Amino acid sequence: MLSSTPGFNNRPHYSDNTLRIWDTETAAPVDVLHGHTSRIWDVASDRSGSMVASASGDGTVKVRDILSVGFVVFLCCQIWNLKEKNSCGFTLACHDSDVYTVQYHPGEIHVVTGGYDKTVRLLDINTGQVIKSFTGHQLSVSKCIFNPLGNLIISGSKDSTIKFWDIVSGLCIRTITSHLGEVTSVEMSADGSKLLSSSKDNSNRLWDVRTTRPIRRLKGHQNTSRNFVRSGFAGKMVVGGSEDGIVYLWDQVTGEILQRLRGHRGIVYNAAWSAKQSLFVSCSDDRTVKTWWYDADMPLFSKGIPGRRGEACPERNAR
Repeated sequence: MLSSTPGFNNRPHYSDNTLRIWDTETAAPVDVLHGHTSRIWDVASDRSGSMVASASGDGTVKVRDILSVGFVVFLCCQIWNLKEKNSCGFTLACHDSDVYTVQYHPGEIHVVTGGYDKTVRLLDINTGQVIKSFTGHQLSVSKCIFNPLGNLIISGSKDSTIKFWDIVSGLCIRTITSHLGEVTSVEMSADGSKLLSSSKDNSNRLWDVRTTRPIRRLKGHQNTSRNFVRSGFAGKMVVGGSEDGIVYLWDQVTGEILQRLRGHRGIVYNAAWSAKQSLFVSCSDDRTVKTWWYDADMPLFSKGIPGRRGEACPERNAR
């Protein structure tokens, strides 16, 4: 539910159909992006942080240049002109309903999407063309990612499976069936050796990508209801949300809970690590986004702006 830009901005999404950009050091709002007609399920950015893609319940994906005066809007069903908000280029067939996930290819010329219609789709950002559709899931697709080499797509589904797709052939080459509940997220380590999955069976699991064998389970949080609770890698740690309102940090190697970060007053849907700053941000249904900074002296994560110890965590409020 949240994507963190390398640098100083983070982008939460809300059920008010907007995408909001904040400065992580001052907690000041930078911009509010409109255009979707339903809630935004997922956001992703390119490596520079200038291009943002958002997946929505309105059946579309929009790609925007957040640093330019004009913006590009790429809908999953339509292509819009870079400068003219209401100038539609052409229409193409894509997802028929909610788009739950979007992710940039490492080469940044494609995005992968997945949604309620049970399909995974690879799209060309420049033309809007659907390059390939991947079918095989029995229920909606909750999350899609690329491996670091960009030759595989990994998808998690409500059917409790994780599938590995070959981009060239379009074939499913591996399926993991160990989860007992809906898979709400999948993430890959930077070196591509480990896969992290979250499920409504109340577990986060680490997998060996080469063998698809389980490495360990990360437990202690709550993820059992209809919510999309997601997790991700944070260096040598794993960070994730929980239905009990706590942000959890696990040790990748031992599976031990390193910290329980309290502060939210509702379900924590997701937490995302910054690639260039020692921080991550978490988002909750209490309508706030919180910034957590790494304190090398402790060494633990704590709320607040670096250099201002003891102050309250800067909250980004959606109201």
